[in-house]
Amino acid sequence: MYYTLNQYLKETFGEKVWKIPVNAGFTCPNRSGEKATGGCIYCDCSSFTHTENGNIKNQVLKRIEKLRKKNINKFIVYFQSGTNTYGNFSVIKEKIYSSLVDSDIVGLHIGTRPDCINNELINFFVKLDKNYQITVELGLQSSNDKTLKFINRGHSSEDFTKACEKLRKAGLKICAHIILGLPGETEEDMLRTISFLNSNKVDSVKFHHLHIIKNTPLAKLYENKKIQILKEDEYIKILAESIARLPKKTIIARLVGDAPQNMLVAPDWPDSKIAFLNKLDTYMINNNLFQGKFNKT
Repeated sequence: MYYTLNQYLKETFGEKVWKIPVNAGFTCPNRSGEKATGGCIYCDCSSFTHTENGNIKNQVLKRIEKLRKKNINKFIVYFQSGTNTYGNFSVIKEKIYSSLVDSDIVGLHIGTRPDCINNELINFFVKLDKNYQITVELGLQSSNDKTLKFINRGHSSEDFTKACEKLRKAGLKICAHIILGLPGETEEDMLRTISFLNSNKVDSVKFHHLHIIKNTPLAKLYENKKIQILKEDEYIKILAESIARLPKKTIIARLVGDAPQNMLVAPDWPDSKIAFLNKLDTYMINNNLFQGKFNKT
């Protein structure tokens, strides 16, 4: 019904490949004061999960040691938390190089923002791409500039398009992050974001549902009943319609997000990833939906 990242990696590398998230300690222009100080209204950086403790090298080595015990022997290092292309270029290079500590690392995924991509970084990634598959993960969240302003993203949809043009020209892979259920958005708004991603020819998409995290501006809006969030069945419907509008070749790298339970205000779903995927699959089968149904490219 849909083309998952696991399928793609197994086809590409011949076996299961596991992503290793690392926290490299980067901030972002939305927190540093360059564009804002509070960050996006939904964001608390400590809600990023699953990283090990220690410096980058130790984070990667600790996780590889655990994964090899589970007979996983190919790895992608994922620079997850913060904006990992924001800051001094020599520092960025040093941190990325410090993660490449094992011969079975086959790729790097670099999480960043569309307004933090420049030619110097792209040239560096192109060199790395000769030995490691490089994917630049761009946080878009929505193609609606009114929404982007409301959630305090600090960039525009045009910034995303410009970043994609540069990355595609360099032959680098692009993964877009979007959030379904942002305040004020209709289903039509969300589906327009899918059309926008298609027009920018992204290689993969990460879908997230909106989390309300404690001590964020979004949490205050939610607690004061200024916003509503999607129910699980509403999210599944919009997600299924979104998948049906993606080209068959677009990799779906994530279908639903997660957050630490001790930080989560809402929603109270999914009960588990497996249960969620079963519900999504059932909905798509019952409604004759599949990836590419409304997009033949």
